[in-house]
Amino acid sequence: MKCALFVDFDNVFTQLRQMQPAAAERFARQPIEWMRWMTESLEAPADPPGPTARRRLLVRRCYLNPNWYQGYRHSFVRAGFEIVDCPPVTSQGKTSTDIHMVLDIVELLAHETRYDEFIVLSADADFTPVLRKLRRYDRRTTVLAIGFPSAAYQASADLLIDERRFVGEALGMGAAALDPVPEAAFNDPTAAADPAGATDAAPLRLAPFDAAPAQHQFQPAPAQADQPAAAPRLSPADRQAAMGQLVANMVAQSPVPVPAAALAARLRQHFQLQDQWDGHGSFKLFFRALGLPRLVWINGSGGRIADPERHAIDLAPVADAEPDDTWVGEHGLFAAVREVSGLTGAPLLPPQAVRAVLQLLCTDLQSQPYEPTETAKRVRQQCLVQRGLDISLRDVVFMLRGMQLNGHVFGSGHDDVATLARRLHAQVRFLCEREQMVLDEATSAQLRHWIGVDSVA
Repeated sequence: MKCALFVDFDNVFTQLRQMQPAAAERFARQPIEWMRWMTESLEAPADPPGPTARRRLLVRRCYLNPNWYQGYRHSFVRAGFEIVDCPPVTSQGKTSTDIHMVLDIVELLAHETRYDEFIVLSADADFTPVLRKLRRYDRRTTVLAIGFPSAAYQASADLLIDERRFVGEALGMGAAALDPVPEAAFNDPTAAADPAGATDAAPLRLAPFDAAPAQHQFQPAPAQADQPAAAPRLSPADRQAAMGQLVANMVAQSPVPVPAAALAARLRQHFQLQDQWDGHGSFKLFFRALGLPRLVWINGSGGRIADPERHAIDLAPVADAEPDDTWVGEHGLFAAVREVSGLTGAPLLPPQAVRAVLQLLCTDLQSQPYEPTETAKRVRQQCLVQRGLDISLRDVVFMLRGMQLNGHVFGSGHDDVATLARRLHAQVRFLCEREQMVLDEATSAQLRHWIGVDSVA
């Protein structure tokens, strides 16, 4: 698969440095390592050129501000990158990176070498129009977005690389919760899931195929060097059951939701599937026809498949959510918070839960240095122990990262509840405005009350 890679160095490096300085340094010093992850481990976007297609990074361009980041230049030169110098062009430090990248992408779109995939490492929503243009020309797009990418930017890409996965896998920062899917799950669709090998794993309970007779068991034939594995000879019912078992085992052995593109590629590799997914028209409809009631499809970024019993992700549609007992006395606020949450991804938490996170975070920072993952885990645990609030880790991480993206530096002497509340409020407002949500005076007042800005001022 012929690919072109474009790196907005300033954007990725500065966003990573806000979150985890060690990760930013590794990104800047070891591009060869994370490029190897892209070519060897990262799944292809939806409907790749072939089921076993492997990326070839034919074009590698890094756009860098030489005034600030000249010290990292040699690392990318050694990795085979073309360096495009983008010095500041305004008194505020604004560079011309965006226009350079867009012009280069459009130029390659008309190149005689037909590039199958364009990989953009930047969270700048200015690239949304060019992603849409690439889609109109039937090119696949993969983006890395550090922070909170806009909904339009995410929807315009075929594959979105999650920042935690990039830090944990590509940069090798050892995020245990982001271990890749075991290769055994890809190669043997009848291998039993090992609950002991995955965090909080539930035993695989699939009927009727997991209890099928031995003659119905499927072992893929060894693949030739450049050929996909041969499809087994099965009856239509057993064939569908085997495909369902492959999907179920991949999801059961993965600590995170599995990208639909990875599942689609494995199914095509092991089974002779007719065009249009055996007449279903799309992989999403084909997946639903497999009849796996425990698994759900998550929209966005090409689609992911998850097991709600195992994967720590909010799968309930926010638009259909209703206030529970924790919203007693705050029902009038719920509708506004639900709308904001559905639009920006902000936690759908009652005011007392938001304030509990802020208060317990301040307490934690008084005795422990800030570390993104460990701090979030401790705060979540204390919310449960001290306040009886079962808040997801994802919601706590959202709040912490939101404060950082709004400019807060933990450990700098300003870790008080009032400051943190203002930072979080400002970030939520920014996300709303970025998604073109009009905040009138009434909604603005509700947001301030929700986060507790006025009560702690």
